Amino acid sequence: MDDSDKYRVDSQPQETPAPATKPSEHKKRIGLWIALIVVAIAVVGGLFYFMNHKTTKPKKQITAQKIIQIPSSSNSTATTKYVSNGSDLSLSFSHPSNWSVTPPTNDNPNDQTITLTSPLFSVVNADGASVVGKIIIQVRPGSDTVSELNNNSPVAALASAQIAYSQPTSSQTSYPYLSYFHFSDGSKASGAFEEVIITGGQSFPLGQAVSAEYLSGLDPIISASFYQCATQSCSGSNQTLLSITSTTWDNVSIFQQALTTLESFQLN
Repeated sequence: MDDSDKYRVDSQPQETPAPATKPSEHKKRIGLWIALIVVAIAVVGGLFYFMNHKTTKPKKQITAQKIIQIPSSSNSTATTKYVSNGSDLSLSFSHPSNWSVTPPTNDNPNDQTITLTSPLFSVVNADGASVVGKIIIQVRPGSDTVSELNNNSPVAALASAQIAYSQPTSSQTSYPYLSYFHFSDGSKASGAFEEVIITGGQSFPLGQAVSAEYLSGLDPIISASFYQCATQSCSGSNQTLLSITSTTWDNVSIFQQALTTLESFQLN
């Protein structure tokens, strides 16, 4: 070998081989792709499940509700004269023609309790709720008792107020007291009451506790009680005490009808 061969450099440059990929980096890339694919599948699967399994709100069950019909003539202004021909209940009064009454007029020789019932009506009670109600006026002989005043801790909801009989006879006072009674199972609203009674010359201050004994001298016993109705029949367990306020008593027409009826009594 001569000296020129010894020191000759090839004119073609030699390629430098690319460094081999490290096995650990290759595995990381594969793992990353697998993770991305899994996430994509999960997202797509979740969307598919959501679209096909939406939580639907349960449909409200429509239950049959008891609809109470209110007569269109509940505020009738026509009146009817009633006469009781008993020995104790010898009296007469006028009442709205669309109120029912038992026993019939001129057919009460045995002093049976007279019951006058209003048609059903809509009213806002002492708690501010719109309800269906009715009024019952009772006329009881003096030999009877105001038995309802022996239960449910009655108190005077308002101070008694005088009313005026429209055509009093010589046998009755012209300006008796009307007393307003509240029972413990009625509304808790201030001033609420569920019954009024003509208490003659006897008055009660606001808040006074009462019992039947306080009114043992009344003859006859004339009262008006208010009831809230759960059904059309509005009797027995389907009725509860209706609590009203003085605003309702003074301004709602059917309660004014009741007051006018009370003021029409003529006692013989």
